Amino acid sequence: MNLNQLRHLIALAEHHSFSKAAEALFLTQPALSRSIQTLEQELDVKLIDRDSKRNTLTAYGALVAERAERILLEARELKRGVELLKEGQLGALSVGFGPTPAAMLMQPFLTHMASRYPRMQLRIARGSVDLLVQSLRNESVDIIAVDRRALLTAEDLSSEAVTALRGGFMCRSGHPLTQLAQIDLAALRQFPVASTPLSDELARMLVEQLGPDAHPARLLNLNSEDITSLLDLVESTDTVFFGIFACARARIAAGRICEIQVQPHFERFGQYALVSLARRSTSPAVEAFRGFFAENFGE
Repeated sequence: MNLNQLRHLIALAEHHSFSKAAEALFLTQPALSRSIQTLEQELDVKLIDRDSKRNTLTAYGALVAERAERILLEARELKRGVELLKEGQLGALSVGFGPTPAAMLMQPFLTHMASRYPRMQLRIARGSVDLLVQSLRNESVDIIAVDRRALLTAEDLSSEAVTALRGGFMCRSGHPLTQLAQIDLAALRQFPVASTPLSDELARMLVEQLGPDAHPARLLNLNSEDITSLLDLVESTDTVFFGIFACARARIAAGRICEIQVQPHFERFGQYALVSLARRSTSPAVEAFRGFFAENFGE
C-alpha cells in the first residue's frame, strides 16, 4: 500500500468513474484500474462495485477511503512541517547555558527567537557543566554552551571550541581599590570577592599567577552561577567580581563597573565550547542556535 493508491481510491470515490478519475489524476484508465486492483489484493477485500454506468464504494471501500483522507492529510502536514522545520519556523529546541554564556546571551537569544521564530517551542536549561552534560546525555537538551575547562573529554560528546574571552577582576566605579596606584592580592582581599564556580585548571592558574591565597577556596567569599545577581551586587557594594568582562559589557560601557588589574597582572581568558552528542544528527533549529551563538558570543 502506498499514498498514490490511496489518492487513486479517493479520486474514484469522488468521480464514480474510472475514466473521469483517471483524467483528473493524469493517468491512463488501465493504470488506474491496476492500482485499485493491487490495493484490493493487498487488503484482500473488494473496494469498488463496478458496473457499466457507475462505480461505487463497497462498505470496505468507504472505510478505506475515509481513513485514506486522514492519512493523506497527515502526509501533507508532515511534508509542510518538514519544510517549516528546515526554515526554523516549527519544531522544538532545548539549549543548556553555563553561567557565562547565560549572562551574555540568554536574554538576547530569547528576544531573537521570540521575534524571528515565534512558533518554535524553546526550552532553556541552566546549571553546572556536569548537570548540563547529564541533560545532554539523557537527551533533555540538544546542545549546551559551557566552560571548556570544566568539561571532561568523552567519546560520546562532540565539543566545538569557540571564541576565547578576556577575564579578570572588576568592581564598581568609585570603589576604594580604584584609588590605589597599584592593587595587589592583599589589597584585593580586604573586600568580598565573588565569582562563578571555577574549574580546577583555572584555580591552579590563579595560584600560579597570584600565589596560594588566590586559590578560590581562600579568595572567594561569594560563589554563584547567577552572574547577573553578582554584578548587581558589585554595583551596589564594595564586592569585587572575578569573571569574564563581556558579561558586564553594558555596565562597563555605562561607567557603572570598571576593570581592575591585580598585580602581577596577566591576561586571563575564558575558554568555552558548544557541546552536543556525537554521531547524532542536528536539527535546523540547533543550526540556527549555532549561527546566533557565532554572531553574538564575543567581546
